[in-house]
Amino acid sequence: MRHKILLIIEMTEKIKPKKSLGQNFLVNEYTINTLLEIINPTERDLVLEVGPGQGALTKNIIEKTRHYIGVEKDKKLCEFLEKKYKNIKIKNEDILKTDLNKIYKDKYKIIGNIPYNISTKILLKCIENKRNILNIYFMMQKEFVDRIISECNSKSYGRLTVLMQLFFRCEKFIDIGPSDFSPQPKVYSSFLKLTPLKKVLLDKEEIEDFLLFTKIIFSKRRKKIRNCLDINDVDKYVNINKRAEELSIDDMIKLYREMNYDRKFV
Repeated sequence: MRHKILLIIEMTEKIKPKKSLGQNFLVNEYTINTLLEIINPTERDLVLEVGPGQGALTKNIIEKTRHYIGVEKDKKLCEFLEKKYKNIKIKNEDILKTDLNKIYKDKYKIIGNIPYNISTKILLKCIENKRNILNIYFMMQKEFVDRIISECNSKSYGRLTVLMQLFFRCEKFIDIGPSDFSPQPKVYSSFLKLTPLKKVLLDKEEIEDFLLFTKIIFSKRRKKIRNCLDINDVDKYVNINKRAEELSIDDMIKLYREMNYDRKFV
């Protein structure tokens, strides 16, 4: 059993975590070092840190790269980080309202311990800006991450899985227990890496309709696709008698194109 070494963060003032912002600060030094090894920041990297908090990862990252920007919604934490680290660039902003196109001119890495209540919204924002992103390293709720990396024919496979794997290569590295945080959350977390795919399986003009298609067929998980779409001509389409979670993304796209050609779901 490995010994857990808690990182004691020296603070010039006591900053109480805000429940309204979903703040759970990572404090276990062993875990922090493990995450830094995974991220592997280099001098040439451009790094955007979402919600640096008390700076558990920040210190080591700014020591290894010259190009760092933090976006922190909590004004007191911004002031704390600016006092603790000289010449650090921190924006006191809501990441969901930040224009990611103006962060860097070249591709950059995004890292962050993401509050559970904004996980979906921030991933959608990353999809919108994926052309500018090199890699994403996010700490998120374990159950949420498991849905992202899931495979078809599993209970966790769903629309979120399809959405993320359509645009990113999704990798989970480690699970992290509640005791590694302060205050302790009620759930486990996982560390996720997302790498934008160079080629998306859909044409640009198909994406919006395909996402609507997935919304419909996953809306009633127990029903077969033909019943979700109210299709009577069942012999015409391959896989129409299956449930959505039984289809791989490739098969789902194939069915979408067959039905879209006949305009059967719009």
